[in-house]
Order: sequence, then C-alpha cells, then structure tokens
Amino acid sequence: MRPQRTICDLTSVSDKEADRHIANAWFDVARCRNCGAEMHSPHCGQCGQKIAHRLSFHDIGKESWDRLRFFEMKSARTLRHLLFAPGGVAREYVRGKRTAHMNPLALLLALVAFLVLMLAANQYFQHFGFAGRNSDVDRMSQRVMAFANWSFSLGIFAIFLGSWTTFRSRLGYNAVEHAVLAIYCQCITLALILVNLLPTLIWRDSAFIVAHKAASQYYMAALKLLIVGLAYKQFFLLELRRDWLRLLLACGIYAAASWLLLRAYAAAILWLVTR
Repeated sequence: MRPQRTICDLTSVSDKEADRHIANAWFDVARCRNCGAEMHSPHCGQCGQKIAHRLSFHDIGKESWDRLRFFEMKSARTLRHLLFAPGGVAREYVRGKRTAHMNPLALLLALVAFLVLMLAANQYFQHFGFAGRNSDVDRMSQRVMAFANWSFSLGIFAIFLGSWTTFRSRLGYNAVEHAVLAIYCQCITLALILVNLLPTLIWRDSAFIVAHKAASQYYMAALKLLIVGLAYKQFFLLELRRDWLRLLLACGIYAAASWLLLRAYAAAILWLVTR
C-alpha cells in the first residue's frame, strides 16, 4: 500500500492539496506565498513581499505598527515639505519622484477623515450666531451644515481652474498633473484647517466657537490664497518680475472660483433640504 503524502512533503504536494491543511513546513520553502515565485532574498523579486511566516499575535501587532508608522512618517514628511514648498512637492511628484512623497489622493483621504472626526468631536457646525431666534431656522441650518462637512473638496476645483486657465500651455503639464498640484494644495490647506480647529477641542463654549468661526473666515482665506500663489509660482517656475501679472490672474481666478463654487454648493444644499 502506497504511503500517504503529508503537507510537509511540499516539494511534491500540489497547492490544491496544501490548501487543505496548514503547517510550519509550508512556510519553510523558499517560495513567495503571495505570487508563487521562487525567492532568493528576504523580499520577492516579483511582487516585493517579504518572506511569509506563520502568523502570531506578535507578528500581526508588529506588521500593523510598521505600516502605521510608515504611513505617519511619510504623511508627516510630505506635509512638512508641502508647508514650505507645495508647488515644489507637486512638481517633484509629477516628474517621477514618487517614493519620497505620499500619494496625493491617499494623503487627502487621510486628512479628510481626520477633519470629519474633528468636526464631529467639537460640533463646529452645530454652533450658530443666530441660534435660538427661530427654531425652524436653527433646524434648517443644522441640516445644511450636515451637508457642508464636504465643502472642503471644492478648493481642489478652484485651484485647478486657476492653474489650467492661466498656465495650461506652460511647461507641458497635462490635466492630471494640474490636478496633482490642486490636490496637494488642498492637502496643506486641510492640514492648516485642522491646526486652526485644535483650540475648539479645548474650549467648547458656544460663544468662543462662534467667534472663532467669524475670525477664521478672514485669516484662513488669506492663508489659502498665499498657499495657492506660492504653489503656482513653484510648480510653474514663475519669475515674479516677469510673470507677476499671470500669477495675479491665476490667484484671482482661484479666489473667484472658490467663492462662486462655495455659494453654488450652499444653494444646492439649501434646495435639497427644503424640498
């Protein structure tokens, strides 16, 4: 009678048979368990995965921490560079320097998640200067503000419109590369908004939050315009002596588009909640 083969005899056992049972010997073979390629180093030459071992609580915790630490370090490093060179980071990214900087969409989604959590924690959009004057108005405002949590994405379109309209033919950038600039600019804007909102997590008095909102609309608008202007200058390699008029035009288009988009968005939400 022919002896039964075991999972340990991995050189002769097929993958289908091995799937029925897992053993330590399954991981001892120098083969990538992600793509199946032979491995001659700690990382697979085909897909880049590290050598897989049997899972333990220690391994899960370590891998999770490593990924989180890598994400935090890379996002923090990208944000630090964006603070002083938003256009420089975007220019490097579109020209192929992708490992050094975090993907703009991934960074944007992370910042959006943090912003939504912070707005939920401080109830920033639930405090109104006219609260209590009319219960119907208060209730309507709360419904509008629930949708307004997502208005932060409008800045991307405004930044894109400013760059695409004014500098479309400069340096050969395509529409997607203009969009990368817009997303990176919006990322640093969201980061500054998060920093600006930090005091509202400590002082939650309605009067303070209403005053904070009233003041923020002025200095945050100036900061956003400064960031966008700096980004345009760096991304398109502008010289202020020669290109100041085009830069001013691009910033004007951004400011006008931002203002119009925000009010159109508010009008659309108002129409939705009053139906």
